[in-house]
Amino acid sequence: MPTRFEGEYLSSTARTLALIAVLAAFVVMAEVSIWATFTELTVWEESLASNVLVAHEGSASAYRRALTDGFLLFFFSASALLFIRWLSRTARNAQALGAVGMRFGPRAAVGWWFVPVFHLWKPLHVLKELFQASHPDYIDNWRQAPVPRLLSLWWALWVVFQVTVSLSLLADIWATSPDQIYMAAWGSAIVGVFAAPLGIAAAIGSWRLRSLQRARARCTAPMRERQPWPTRPRRDPALLEGSPF
Repeated sequence: MPTRFEGEYLSSTARTLALIAVLAAFVVMAEVSIWATFTELTVWEESLASNVLVAHEGSASAYRRALTDGFLLFFFSASALLFIRWLSRTARNAQALGAVGMRFGPRAAVGWWFVPVFHLWKPLHVLKELFQASHPDYIDNWRQAPVPRLLSLWWALWVVFQVTVSLSLLADIWATSPDQIYMAAWGSAIVGVFAAPLGIAAAIGSWRLRSLQRARARCTAPMRERQPWPTRPRRDPALLEGSPF
């Protein structure tokens, strides 16, 4: 099957760099959050051991943890928004670079992240397809392209991060006694432990995918010049897997 192209390839370098910058801030705040949490844990341990809660120290350490957790949430939200913009551009580029018959278009690539239950595995399929469709050594046979092992690690960290965040929030909501508040603080520490490697894996993965597409753009440049847009391949409905997007 001859390669056909849909849309125009646009460099994702600016979006990738912006995403990596915010992810770096997210990683730094994750480490700061761990420090603030262990500071609070030290206060709680001393208080529980002596059966006397020092109100000033306890409130100060709790304030530090709440502040760092707030910044961590801010950078996570900012990185999520930038990731969506980056993912949309990356999905469009994959089509523009000759990956005919992709199951996930730009809207589906973004949309599956917001579908309950399906968000636990569908986005992984999206990322796997994008890595394959962006490989410069596999043009028409892109489905045979290898997927980096980093993707599995990235996804495992993302799933564990979601679970730990959910459990930590529930622990904070239901904590009323000193012992429960102490355990809830441990939950925040665990979130920070997984947040840092998640941010690093996401930064490396996004840059690697951007590099693959850049290399593929150089390989397919002569073909795209001979067969420019708006030549648009028809998408096989059987490959859409019932996607609502």
